[in-house]
Amino acid sequence: MVYFYLVIQQFIGSTTHIVAQDASEHVEPGLLLLLRAVSASLVFLMILFATERRWNIFYKVERKDMGRMVLLGILNVPMNQLLFLHGIKFTTPANSALLYAMTPAMVFLFTSILHSERPSFRKGLGIAVAFVGVGIIMFERGAELRPEHTLGNILIFIAVMAWSFFTMLGRPLVLKYGAVYVTALNMIIGTIIYIPIGLLTTNVSAISVISTASWGEVVYLALISSVLNYVLWYLALAKLEATRVAVFQNLQPIMTTVMALYLGTVVLTGQFVGGGLLALAGVLIVELA
Repeated sequence: MVYFYLVIQQFIGSTTHIVAQDASEHVEPGLLLLLRAVSASLVFLMILFATERRWNIFYKVERKDMGRMVLLGILNVPMNQLLFLHGIKFTTPANSALLYAMTPAMVFLFTSILHSERPSFRKGLGIAVAFVGVGIIMFERGAELRPEHTLGNILIFIAVMAWSFFTMLGRPLVLKYGAVYVTALNMIIGTIIYIPIGLLTTNVSAISVISTASWGEVVYLALISSVLNYVLWYLALAKLEATRVAVFQNLQPIMTTVMALYLGTVVLTGQFVGGGLLALAGVLIVELA
């Protein structure tokens, strides 16, 4: 079941790159995040009230864990999501997907340095093989290193670092308190921290001119990308080591390309098949390590 969660989560992630880029073209990224985060947090609040049946949603969290919970909120909303939405405006979905495919390498590095997981040659090999496969696909399908994309690529790279820390640091709390509870709390905390920033740095009155299509994208980013996507990610972390979960990030660029094939915007090539097989082989090596 955990692998089913991860496949669905990666499918959502692959569509998020495309939806977020279009949304950021029509809605200022800071305002887009404000709408996305507040909407997702309201949904999580309803979930917590329904499941915990308490007004004090923080009652489970021990004092020693509150600092890490706040850090997860910062890594989630003001860092990962905000930088991603700003970055995707200046680069391509292909670049973004390729950069997020670096997640397993970063998680492997961080967990090895902090000794939260046992380093393994086979894990390192699998991550390297998967990343090479992803690179083969994405550089054929439009990953570009043009100067005008530099700012977007840098912002998304920092967002990927935040996402990697979010993945690694969140696992102990997920094991202790549960995936849905931890996901809900860090989203709510991150949103509370971001709200004053968003109100001061964005033109909130622009809400009145947001089109119906853009509102649909906001709803998708809030309910699917921020609620369902994050819950599935942490549900997987409750069952597997952070490195094993993170390596599935390499499936995202492949799924994005498969969608393009289905829509008829690209054609199947030997390079895609070879790169895809390498990426899948890398995932398998890590899972069997």
